[in-house]
Amino acid sequence: MKKNFRFYDNRQKYLLFVTTTNEKNQIADAIRPHVNTIKPQKPGVKIFDAGMGDGSLLMNVMRQCHSKNPTIPLLVSTKEISIEDVRLGLEKLPDRFVEHKNTVFVISNLHYAEAANLTSKNLEKQKKMNWNVIKLKGDTSIEFAQQLRNQNKFLEKKWNIEINKKTGNPTYKEPSVMIIYREDQEFNVNELIPTKSNSKNEFDLIIASQPYRSRISAEKKVKYVIEPMIRALKPKGKLLTIHAAGKDPANDIIKKIWPNEKPFPSLGNSIISYLKKNLDKSLLKKLSFGEKRKIKCKLRALPNEISGSIATSLIFSAWNASIYVNQMDDEKVMRVEKTKNYEKIVQQIVAKNKGLYFNNEIFVIQKK
Repeated sequence: MKKNFRFYDNRQKYLLFVTTTNEKNQIADAIRPHVNTIKPQKPGVKIFDAGMGDGSLLMNVMRQCHSKNPTIPLLVSTKEISIEDVRLGLEKLPDRFVEHKNTVFVISNLHYAEAANLTSKNLEKQKKMNWNVIKLKGDTSIEFAQQLRNQNKFLEKKWNIEINKKTGNPTYKEPSVMIIYREDQEFNVNELIPTKSNSKNEFDLIIASQPYRSRISAEKKVKYVIEPMIRALKPKGKLLTIHAAGKDPANDIIKKIWPNEKPFPSLGNSIISYLKKNLDKSLLKKLSFGEKRKIKCKLRALPNEISGSIATSLIFSAWNASIYVNQMDDEKVMRVEKTKNYEKIVQQIVAKNKGLYFNNEIFVIQKK
């Protein structure tokens, strides 16, 4: 059976998007006011990132946590199935352990409904759980970096994926968890360190940034991502959901080439409406829904790349950003790329808007 290729599984295009747009910084700026409203309770501040990616966004949030509460112990828990992204995230971590010494960093390859509690719902796989505790020795970033690089062998053996026979989606071969903290801070952070026998957690802030395919129904978004995350909130905890929303030049490019494409059929309003109609009433009573707002992100470009004849590199990165944000199927993209017709459309829309921007939507669900 032919594999249904999904765009955002493509490493090269993902990394090009991350490095040529300001999306990660814009989302981090939108999150900061919510970090600043956290009122720490013992044993510390608890953050969950529902999909680390390359770690750029999460590292910014960790900096924000330190800026607001420089002496409060911090638990940061996240999930990521991609071994390449785990490596990229770990490479960014050493400085965080220098600046904020009393940090516990947890990463797993588990699903959304499992990751908060670090337990696989597949009983057979749970028996094979790999629980890797890394106590960092020393007090410099170069020492920490070397020790984290030494985890590559563990990742190569234990962070493998297989295809789920029912859904066709990638899933973990064996459930794996890495728990990282400074050995000289173990006494201070001991109550934040999850153990196999006590891995359940509730969080002050959960970040779900681009956590699902845009075209799936509100029902599936709630079932697989939103509801499990709501259940992992502490009282007064907030879930921030961020996803692409369209109505922007990036979406205009897609509509010009594929007029019948509707990449964003179920945005915040649809998700909140579904929750209010279908969520368990006792849980729904505990929730409040904040206002939705747009986060405008843009392609990074030099002024001389836009004025006059638009640089080929800019056309390429604008095209890449457009098909990434709108989650276009790779086979459709390849058919269009063979004709080269897309280049003129991209050029026209970039020139008209003096660049390229795209809209994300953020909405807040808080547990009362």
